[in-house]
Amino acid sequence: MSDNITSANDKEAYEVSTGAIEKINDVTSGELKIKDRGFELFKEAVGNEKVEVDPKESSKVARKLDLYMLPIMFILYGINYVDKAALGWAVLFTFEADLHLTGDDYSWVSSIFYFGYLGAQYPASYCLRRFPVGKVIGITTVCWSFIMLAHMGCKNYAGILVCRFLLGVFEAPISGGFVLFCSLFYTRKEQIARTMWWGSSQGIFYVIFGLVSYGLGHATNSALSEWQLIYLVLGLCSFVIGVAWLYFIPDTPLDAKFLTEEEKIVAVHRVASNMMGAATQGDNKWDWSQVRECLFKDPKTWMLIAFILFSMLPNGGLTNFGSLVLDSIVHGRLETIAVGIGSSFFSSGQMLIFSFFARKYNNFRTIGMTFPMLLAIAGLSAVYATDNNPGAKKWGRVFAYWMINSYAVTWPFTLSFLGSNFAGHTKRATMSMVLLIFFAVGNIIGPFCFTSSDAPKYTKALATNLGCFCACFVIGVLLRFYLIRENKIRNTKYGVISTNDFDEDERMEGILNGMKDMTDLSNKSFRYVL
Repeated sequence: MSDNITSANDKEAYEVSTGAIEKINDVTSGELKIKDRGFELFKEAVGNEKVEVDPKESSKVARKLDLYMLPIMFILYGINYVDKAALGWAVLFTFEADLHLTGDDYSWVSSIFYFGYLGAQYPASYCLRRFPVGKVIGITTVCWSFIMLAHMGCKNYAGILVCRFLLGVFEAPISGGFVLFCSLFYTRKEQIARTMWWGSSQGIFYVIFGLVSYGLGHATNSALSEWQLIYLVLGLCSFVIGVAWLYFIPDTPLDAKFLTEEEKIVAVHRVASNMMGAATQGDNKWDWSQVRECLFKDPKTWMLIAFILFSMLPNGGLTNFGSLVLDSIVHGRLETIAVGIGSSFFSSGQMLIFSFFARKYNNFRTIGMTFPMLLAIAGLSAVYATDNNPGAKKWGRVFAYWMINSYAVTWPFTLSFLGSNFAGHTKRATMSMVLLIFFAVGNIIGPFCFTSSDAPKYTKALATNLGCFCACFVIGVLLRFYLIRENKIRNTKYGVISTNDFDEDERMEGILNGMKDMTDLSNKSFRYVL
């Protein structure tokens, strides 16, 4: 998955001028305060004359990182998604009857996960800032595997609420952790393709475990009920991948045993070009000035928050009630599981297609956040418009339902946007925390749009979701134009930065500013990717 570098902040092969070397030699003390643990290796690479990172060597390192890390990242993120989605399969069996759920109890069981997710965001953000990101991801994965297995022992409403809440607590660091983890190993140009790759695992694993759930639905002679078997399989899979992560995945390029010392130098130099630091957090201190900048001085923070809130309101409902909506179309519980797999094929296939264009063309993030919404709007409009039309074709409505899941394509693009456009370790951690707080809020509210009085077709909920998708499209367009305007302002104020005409002294200053943990607003060499 090698990528061609086309933007200044992703430029890898260059010579360092005398002025740039002086900046490096003067940076070890005084007010510059280099905080990045990778600085010494970066300085060693530069030496006293010049450094030239061969694009072929860079691509070789990227491929090696992909080979050793991406498969495990892909599996873990996919398992993380289907562990949440398992409830949508369980409800198609005897889940509600076995746990004596009535009225809106199922809505609360759906939402309580996100109360745990919401409450754990600050501790999760602190842990990701204070401790090695890789270790946090691996340990929490093992913890949530035990919670998945504990679901099997639930006998009543209170028991399932506790398990779902704790599942949300231990899954809280995963999405934010993946964003931070990717930024430690890949250039900004490379991050989007890798994010799309492990992001597509959501749909692919939904397909895989949808088929598994379909098969378990026929296990009528088992001592465990069908829904308990689903949680047993997912709990064991989560445990295995969590242990594998802890054993195989390094915390930073400096800790990657599969890289030679020369390759580690290349790896550090590659990510230094992001102007976000080169290896990992240095002093592990929480910088409250970066928190204030993120929340009160950066307009793109709240545009991104609005986008995620409006996209997660439908997600919260459709993740847990979508199978019931589809059941009202196809009229058969096991057939609903089988047919529902098509929606995941639709979304995961789009992610792979979009990842191809994202690798080929830079500034594709906001396009990926908006265009899929148009498909979701079209699909949801068709399902809603034919709700009371007895002449509507069954499979035409099913295909329209599949189109709705296009909104899921925007999630990895949103994560990639966060990882590429928010510099400063505390600022990026804060943005991740706040984004996931509103992710949780949207998913908490979403299921309550699907009221029992609106069952089984849930037309009011579908209309609400349609409005949310339209709002997301508008916000995504506004966000793109805002970033274009900001880059133009910076080019006018500080000079145009391009691969053809670039002041190497300024470039080195931007890299060192990233190692000093400066934010995107304070680093004048930083340019936003769209």
